[in-house]
Amino acid sequence: MMPNRVWRAAWVIGCMLGTFAVAAEERPRTVKVAAVQCSSDLGEVEANRRKLTALVEQAAANGAKIVVLPEAAVTGYLSQDLKTNWRVPGRPIEKAFSGKDPASFAETVPGPSTDHFCSLARRLGVYVTVPLLEVDRGKEARYFNTVCLASPEGKVVAHYRKLTPWPYPEKSWATPGDRGVQTYDTEYGRVGLAICFDVHTILDKYQPHHIWALLYPIAWVDETHPAEWFWHTLPERVGHYHHWVIGANWSVDHKPVQPEWYGYGFSTIISPEGKVVASAKSLFGSEILYAEIPTQWAGEGAK
Repeated sequence: MMPNRVWRAAWVIGCMLGTFAVAAEERPRTVKVAAVQCSSDLGEVEANRRKLTALVEQAAANGAKIVVLPEAAVTGYLSQDLKTNWRVPGRPIEKAFSGKDPASFAETVPGPSTDHFCSLARRLGVYVTVPLLEVDRGKEARYFNTVCLASPEGKVVAHYRKLTPWPYPEKSWATPGDRGVQTYDTEYGRVGLAICFDVHTILDKYQPHHIWALLYPIAWVDETHPAEWFWHTLPERVGHYHHWVIGANWSVDHKPVQPEWYGYGFSTIISPEGKVVASAKSLFGSEILYAEIPTQWAGEGAK
């Protein structure tokens, strides 16, 4: 078999020329993917990066070649007690939250966190998502709920800004994405990026792009444990679009008491047929889901 780096170079050249000269038998037939479920602390960027780095290293050591991290895991999405939220001065915020200015915590793309995870991806030879609060420092700073994709070559190969921020917590800081959908042709198949609340509208947007897998960071919030959503409703919906979903949801360190809330846990990997092939067993702390899945070349991806 070709070494991975040689295969990737052949794939890129083939795409540029509109041909693919590599023999079909040399194409990867399966790939191990990983969804990392973990907590983050709001604004503790260095600590969050250290935790995520160790988990990506663990996933790579276990053979994963594509690693998905939870929504805004680098910067933090909400505090674990659901009491503190990002707030840009002058923006409305729900009464349930106290606000924290993201100005000192959000990062540019490229920036420190994308540089860090690109170096990590290169060292480990993996694709890894980089979910963070992004700032665009124009005439007026704009903040985006962003996920990038770092490649095994150590480059940002996709840069996605959440198209549909969830209004309840994100109206206080997030600008709707302005980069459209984002795809990248890996040696395993074409991937797309989406974030949490996007799932209600973005599957139709990706349909013309014939993706093999959706890399899907999540920070779900619900009134009850969302088993019905992750184990039944979402898989049924995905089954109509015929691609994989690698969903990495956040967790918390301890069960929330006041206010009591749900949504953490339940990270899920879903097949193109709408079947759950891997699901998190825990709600608290860190866990990594793995699945060995057929590549696009095995005939199981987007149709």
